[in-house]
Amino acid sequence: MDITVRESIPSDLPIINKIFNYAVLNTNYNLRIEPRSQEEAQQWFEKHKAENYPILSAVYQGEVVGWASLSHFREYEGYNTTAEVSVYVSKSYRHRGIGTMLLTELERRAKRYRLLIAVITDNNTASISLHSRCGFIPVCTLREIGCKNGEYISVTLMSKKLKNNVI
Repeated sequence: MDITVRESIPSDLPIINKIFNYAVLNTNYNLRIEPRSQEEAQQWFEKHKAENYPILSAVYQGEVVGWASLSHFREYEGYNTTAEVSVYVSKSYRHRGIGTMLLTELERRAKRYRLLIAVITDNNTASISLHSRCGFIPVCTLREIGCKNGEYISVTLMSKKLKNNVI
């Protein structure tokens, strides 16, 4: 399977949003309840680009089949050396190594960060496995911190310390 990972471009945004909204509407892996509008997705995309947070697309035969991004972990300046990781793969392309490709490339581009954080619902065992394979370690579990679809959801924070000396 010939997949390329590249910086996302504006024309990728509708499919990025479609992949994201599939997770929102069909899983408890994301604790958002309502789908993200295209306008909201556009604002998210523009803010990431303006703040130099990467958004990557995995492309197969000209079609975006997955995406990943780095985001603010927290807004306070003291957290500027830490970024939160997001990885989403289209349902029909999962378990083909695309998540690993995206996460590996995100890490390669994370030169200005010392620590990457993944916030993963405990029922998302595939994501926990992916991050473990890529060197993330569990830091803590917040028990029943969220509720979606009538179910209390626990969240595990995983982190990976990078070799970047950013101070």
